[in-house]
Amino acid sequence: MNSENKKYDAIVVGGGISGLLSALILSKEGKKVLIIEKNSYLGGNCRTYEIDGYFVDTGPHAITDLVKGPLTFIMKKYFTVIPRFVPFGMYYVRYQNKFQEFPLTLIQLAKFDILSKKDRLLLSGALIDAVANSSLNKNILNQSVYSFIGKYNMSPKSIRFLDAVSYFLSGKSIKETPAWRILGGSGYLDGDTGSATSHLRKFMKIARQDFSSQGYPLGGIQSITSCAINSFNKPNVEIHLAEDVTELITKEGSIYSVRTHKEVYRSDLVIFSGYAKDLPRLCRALPAKFSDQLKKIEQTLSFTLWLGFKKKLPEFAYIGSEIFFDSETPFWAVPSSNYDNTLCPKNKQLVGFTTIFKESSFEKQLKNLKECIFKAIPNAEQNVEFEHVQTIIPEKGAIKVNIEFPSPKVPIKGLYLVGTDADMRSMGITRAAFSVIEAIEIMKKDNAI
Repeated sequence: MNSENKKYDAIVVGGGISGLLSALILSKEGKKVLIIEKNSYLGGNCRTYEIDGYFVDTGPHAITDLVKGPLTFIMKKYFTVIPRFVPFGMYYVRYQNKFQEFPLTLIQLAKFDILSKKDRLLLSGALIDAVANSSLNKNILNQSVYSFIGKYNMSPKSIRFLDAVSYFLSGKSIKETPAWRILGGSGYLDGDTGSATSHLRKFMKIARQDFSSQGYPLGGIQSITSCAINSFNKPNVEIHLAEDVTELITKEGSIYSVRTHKEVYRSDLVIFSGYAKDLPRLCRALPAKFSDQLKKIEQTLSFTLWLGFKKKLPEFAYIGSEIFFDSETPFWAVPSSNYDNTLCPKNKQLVGFTTIFKESSFEKQLKNLKECIFKAIPNAEQNVEFEHVQTIIPEKGAIKVNIEFPSPKVPIKGLYLVGTDADMRSMGITRAAFSVIEAIEIMKKDNAI
């Protein structure tokens, strides 16, 4: 039978975490769902795999907003198998012979002597100014971090520190990252209405931050993907792997079918979880203005080096993660085996080091990152017994000044977007979950489901 004659209630294009969460919810809502994934595996960046006895995640991960966030909402309502999380811990900064908690509060900033006393006072003023403007004059925060702090005349070291933070929060430099992103990534923006009460609450957060809602899943990031798949209403879900979508076909302004390099599949409801910037190439019926918006979305390539150590190093005897910024190649490091010792061989240690891919070649990027790591932790080099490199697009859309992400609602009836380029809230899996919840709500209002 021709696949075009076999109609599905919904087709999900892309089997990353946003696509899987969408398929899960639709299957639990009683819909017959087809998932089409171009790779030979599901999960996208939400995947863990084994090499030489070490289990590496697809890039280091920290799961945010686990107390009341979107992923928790979906898990409670739709998962039949729930992953187990352990507290993520603290964020640290490593600099020469110093190792300190990341300064998320004014009290922490006052003690953060990695930076000069003058710069700490300037940063405190900038933080208070930014939090005030987040409720009173939000447009000011749409400028870059670099532009926002320009009037404070901070030292090059502080600029380099904020540049590293900007890259890890948005995928872009301090000159491209909007000021509001630093506040959002630090937990000071929560999508409230800017009322007097919320304004006071933001200032209270400056005095006392709480990251107890962040966690790491036991078994690696794969456990979230596996639990989502195992929670499917399985009779309602069909999965096609290693199949590339080549066209989204419309008819009279509505989605009609999905063409792959193998078949054509019919559905009046398509959830697209691939790269939004690729949608104009696949769906020629999109309005020009919307296509132009999607084409402006930019991405960042990250470079992760996983190192397995012969023994547990005292430099990584903590629960949490660290930033090192005293280099042209700053890194974010997560000792994942500290959360779950089954991720590496007994009595050994696994740490992921990630940075932005900015060099002209793979070899040069690897060389620079290694030099940076071994400069920061001289004890590490002699204890390395395992190496594995990943190049990843960590977010489908990098958050940048003057870039607007599209809503999940596409100006084609029956076509919806999900993923980390359809929502700017939070990061990674949490951002993907935000987009899925919003897309499902819109579908229900549209009577699409």
